[in-house]
Amino acid sequence: LQLGTALAVMVQTQTQLFLAFLEDGYPLEDLKQLNLEGFDWSCRAGDGRTLLVVRIHKALEDATAFADALSAIEWLIHSGASIEQECTGGHSTWFWAQKPEVPHVTVDCKGHNTISYVRTLQQKMREHLSEWKVQEGFLVRVMKTIAVASGQRAAGPRVSVHEGITELWVKSLAAKHSHDLTIETADGLVTAHAHFLKTASSVVTAMLESPMKEGKAQRIEVKDTSSKAVSLFMEILYTCSAQAEPDHETALGALDLAHRWQVEVVVAILADLLAGMINDESFQTIAEHAVLKGLERLKTAAQRFGAESQKVQADLKADRLPAAVAQLFHGSKPSKPSESTPKRRRM
Repeated sequence: LQLGTALAVMVQTQTQLFLAFLEDGYPLEDLKQLNLEGFDWSCRAGDGRTLLVVRIHKALEDATAFADALSAIEWLIHSGASIEQECTGGHSTWFWAQKPEVPHVTVDCKGHNTISYVRTLQQKMREHLSEWKVQEGFLVRVMKTIAVASGQRAAGPRVSVHEGITELWVKSLAAKHSHDLTIETADGLVTAHAHFLKTASSVVTAMLESPMKEGKAQRIEVKDTSSKAVSLFMEILYTCSAQAEPDHETALGALDLAHRWQVEVVVAILADLLAGMINDESFQTIAEHAVLKGLERLKTAAQRFGAESQKVQADLKADRLPAAVAQLFHGSKPSKPSESTPKRRRM
């Protein structure tokens, strides 16, 4: 009983500390330092506002922290905060102390979920847009962040895992003396547990249980994939994480392998990873993979980036984008690849 009481007190204390950090607008990295094991992501602030509404409200006070606020909103959604949860109370009010003639913007939060709260704010700020242009622009970015983050979360539920369990998974991957499957890559060998890979992939099961050379030797050739890409695939399959930050080419190689072997959970994780790697340099290759593999969330991320990128828009107007990528913006069907387009392996 005493242990249970102590744990309850500890959780309550962590909840109070987290809410205090959130209400005061602490940076995301500070929030991540808190012990959030067992945290209730459906809890509300003392006045009844949801976690997301609290963070959005605070973010509007400091335009210099907009980028961190957007990252925090995305993290909250991925962690378990619901955009559909409604506030049970609270108010949000903004005004210009140096401009008393500008009407206050006030929202009664009770009954609002995250989206309706943001939309109500936008409507009121647009009534005097010249005074609230920066803040209203931030709210537009908030809506985009919500759309992408909630779409990624819909791919599958995220759960908290004790660090000790993760360490066991890492040790299992590192226990090469017990590995009984060898994968021949383009530049070296990677090993794994055959039973684990067979559990994850019906394609691998068919290969290893066939009378062909893969089944007899417990050896698979993927000579068109780098050892770094295969190792990344294995890391994510075993541990749902990666020790080092991969580049987008390695992540795409791992995605190809996961897609070919039909390991959907790894495909989803890598698609989310690649969505955060899109920039002017990587856009075309990531977007093409998203379209050709039918990865809707990654396609959405590519569309969003491309719509805002001056380089992508210039390439689009100059007809420099591959047909598969251009269809993200035109809705046209991709044409057959030209001779100058690198051949893509069949999936």
